[in-house]
Amino acid sequence: MGNSPTVEVYLTSDDVVSGDVVGFFCGPGNQGRIRSKPVPNLKVPGFKKKDILADKDLEKFGEIDEHALHTPSNAASSVKSLVNYLAPMTATDVEKVRAIYRWITANISHEASHSMDDDSMTSEPSTVLGRRCTHADGYATLFAAMCKSAGVPVVTLSGFAKRFDYDPEIPFTSRDKPNHSWNAVFVEEDWRFVDCCWGAGREDEAGRWTPKFEEFWFLTDPDKFINDHYPCTSTDTKIITNWQLMKQPISLDEFNKTVRLEEVCKEWGIELSYTEPILIFRKEIHITLAASVLLRNVIATLETVDRVSMDEYTVVYRFDTLTFSIQCRPPSPGTYVLKIFGKRDGVQSERPKLLLRYNLKCTDCNNYVKSLPYVYTHAQTYQCTLHEPNSRELPSKSEVRIRLSSSHLRQVNVEDIPLECDENGTWEGVVMTPQAGETIVIFGSTSDELQGRFNSLYKFFIV
Repeated sequence: MGNSPTVEVYLTSDDVVSGDVVGFFCGPGNQGRIRSKPVPNLKVPGFKKKDILADKDLEKFGEIDEHALHTPSNAASSVKSLVNYLAPMTATDVEKVRAIYRWITANISHEASHSMDDDSMTSEPSTVLGRRCTHADGYATLFAAMCKSAGVPVVTLSGFAKRFDYDPEIPFTSRDKPNHSWNAVFVEEDWRFVDCCWGAGREDEAGRWTPKFEEFWFLTDPDKFINDHYPCTSTDTKIITNWQLMKQPISLDEFNKTVRLEEVCKEWGIELSYTEPILIFRKEIHITLAASVLLRNVIATLETVDRVSMDEYTVVYRFDTLTFSIQCRPPSPGTYVLKIFGKRDGVQSERPKLLLRYNLKCTDCNNYVKSLPYVYTHAQTYQCTLHEPNSRELPSKSEVRIRLSSSHLRQVNVEDIPLECDENGTWEGVVMTPQAGETIVIFGSTSDELQGRFNSLYKFFIV
């Protein structure tokens, strides 16, 4: 990981548009170096992250991580000594970058969010190493300094990030100052993105920092990175679009009009029928969500801007193995926040993870909006669609028609009353509701046996 002979020069981000500079830093006061043999022009990476890492020795990566995580404090007294300590475990540039990324994300904590106008001295690599605490640009400058010392081509970028305080109602503009910094490294003949700040943990909605290692921000694919990172390192539009590393770069307006996806949402290959962060509609809206991995269930929560729960006005149905539909029917016109969570199949102890959130603006509703049925997890597991009734509250002492479809169920009961199934897999029947204050539940079983196990599907409240 030692240094190779270099010529030190002053560089800005504008110098890298042609791709003939390597091993540099961007920003006032930072130094860089020129390599005699130019690197290729900025272009879309030829391989995905999974392809780059597919042929790597994962056991070797584990050894590199362990070595980085057990670095003695005296080895981190300077950038040079730290890089020299990490060096023996690495052979390729990818391995060097991995060691640097893992050490920084494990040892540098995040301080309160700041303005990019703050004293830049707090971002100096030596200061960050000494304090073991910094903000986004401090993570980026330390990472760049270590890569430079290791002989890995690197650049520091700044721009707009959809952080914890991101509000889609307040779009970024070209007049705004950058609110985040990250890096790009040249490995495997391509530029790849790295964000050590977000790789070390995240801030919640209140700005509280929680340390948590995130693999996602190591060599992140550009098409996933652009969802919440927009480079703004220059007034030159060509430079901005080049550093997206995309076949079809997007404008700042398009960036603002794209809903922010959580890391896990990108990892699971979630596709949505609505990609805007703000959805305006009348009466009700249906959002389709399709995943590339098998999900056990999807949960949706609805609340007002004052955080008053309105969960009874949203419901999730499962269309097929990988596709879900989220229905929202707000009780009155206004602005709401819809959060969508998901849980992978086969991971019993894992809690549902936040996938994304929308701002909903309902402009009109029916005179009397009824809350939606309460749905149990097994209704999604069995891919049930409830056709009737479409309200959580049912009138007492009344005949109510129940109709649902599922190709997986062999028996369906409403309490102890069995429903009949037609040749299309639709279960139907009429039941008499009990007195007000009670509930009725629809149960389903995948067994033909009368004593087979029944699971709860839907619950209704009698009024």
